Amino acid sequence: MKVTIVYPDYYLTGYIKGEPQGRIYLGVAYLSAALKEAGHHMTLIHLVEPTSRDELLTRVKEESPQLLGFSCTTPMFPKVREMARWVKEELDLPIVVGGAHATLDPQGCLEEQNIDFVCVGEGEGVIVELADALEGKGSVENILSLWGKWKGKKFINPVRPLVEDLDSLPLPDRSIFDISLMAPDQKERITVMASRGCPYRCHYCSNHVQRSRYPNREKYVRFRSVDHLLGEIEGLAEKLENIHHVRFDDDILTLRREWFEEFVKEYPRRIKLPFICNSRVDLLNEDKIRKLKEAGCITICMGIESGNPYLRREILGRRMSDEKIIEAFHLCRKYGIGTVSLNMMGFPKETFSMVLDTVKLNAKAKPGLTQITVFYPFPGTILYDICREERLLPEEDLDTLFTRESSLNLKEIRPDQLQLISEYLIPFAYTYHRIFDLPGPLDGWAEKLFDWFLSTDKISLERKQKVARKLLLKTPWDWYMSTKY
Repeated sequence: MKVTIVYPDYYLTGYIKGEPQGRIYLGVAYLSAALKEAGHHMTLIHLVEPTSRDELLTRVKEESPQLLGFSCTTPMFPKVREMARWVKEELDLPIVVGGAHATLDPQGCLEEQNIDFVCVGEGEGVIVELADALEGKGSVENILSLWGKWKGKKFINPVRPLVEDLDSLPLPDRSIFDISLMAPDQKERITVMASRGCPYRCHYCSNHVQRSRYPNREKYVRFRSVDHLLGEIEGLAEKLENIHHVRFDDDILTLRREWFEEFVKEYPRRIKLPFICNSRVDLLNEDKIRKLKEAGCITICMGIESGNPYLRREILGRRMSDEKIIEAFHLCRKYGIGTVSLNMMGFPKETFSMVLDTVKLNAKAKPGLTQITVFYPFPGTILYDICREERLLPEEDLDTLFTRESSLNLKEIRPDQLQLISEYLIPFAYTYHRIFDLPGPLDGWAEKLFDWFLSTDKISLERKQKVARKLLLKTPWDWYMSTKY
């Protein structure tokens, strides 16, 4: 059977622009590997820019699939819903939807008229069995993890157990991606994943919802063996050109101590490329950071999320102190590892004063780069339920988290305040950093004055932006370090 998957990989509402926007998405690459290992054929329609109805239909006809799939996150789903309608109206192909959103809201997906099947959870086994069944080798109604409506019958099947041995999966098929479509940073890196899953229960994150779907949810966090992982990287490094570094897309690379100790020992022995990874501040200490540096780590990305302790603990479910956050970033700087702080704003119950707490904590932590996004509620999460109860849920769809506006009906924060911090978090953080270095009572006085300047509605957004641009020019380059993201 010939399967084609459409992956919309662009956004229209975000502030980070640039062509192309494409990224390597390993989820689809694993599906392709599983299909090909089972004797099927798979192609990818990787959409890195907006496409019209006629353009999409032309590309689908060129691929002539017998099954069309879409993989999407929640912000992508409105695009998928529209594209599925286009295909059904013209070609009437069977359509399956998978990815994070299908797992979070399978019922909502299934209610869409033009979607035939929904994959809940990991999809390697599902896509193969669905292709087999549509070829006449089995019945779609009996495929675990598949929900559907087919030939007049609606069915909802139990979710299959997680794949506990990640080494047993075929290596992701990267041949389906056209590197010329990729964003510039994708062309210089090898993107890999050492693990699947996260054990934490951050209230805004979809992990706690996805974990709850599986019968063996206690096995949600799984790591590949170090040897299997490094073998994949070695093979890629040999055949790919102009590669500068490795990017680990795992939620937390440093999660398991024994695995970590083997990894930092073996990686520099076998791989001669520096790497970037994600971690949590409360899972890092000086010993781990030193070992990461010795192994070749050049950047660690860590979530601050909110600088307000109450909001971070009670609303976001992140129980880490300001002191621990600052310590982790300072230790990375001590050992010459670049850092990226990941921040959000626009939460329920958040005031603009709390947003400024986030700016100020970045000023104290002094990350190499800062990123801030506006909160988006994912279906089924704890914060989604809070938004629903307080009638904050979005009236309009935004297709990215990288936006300067909120889709929620926020009451405590003005749209111009969200826009200002989204645009100029870095120079504002540096300004607070300088203020905190002032002697005596001057620091408190200057802090209150700058708080007022950023908060007041008596000064126009345009005037504040003009001042922010001047502050940006005064932010020294050594603030950023040599940080890649």
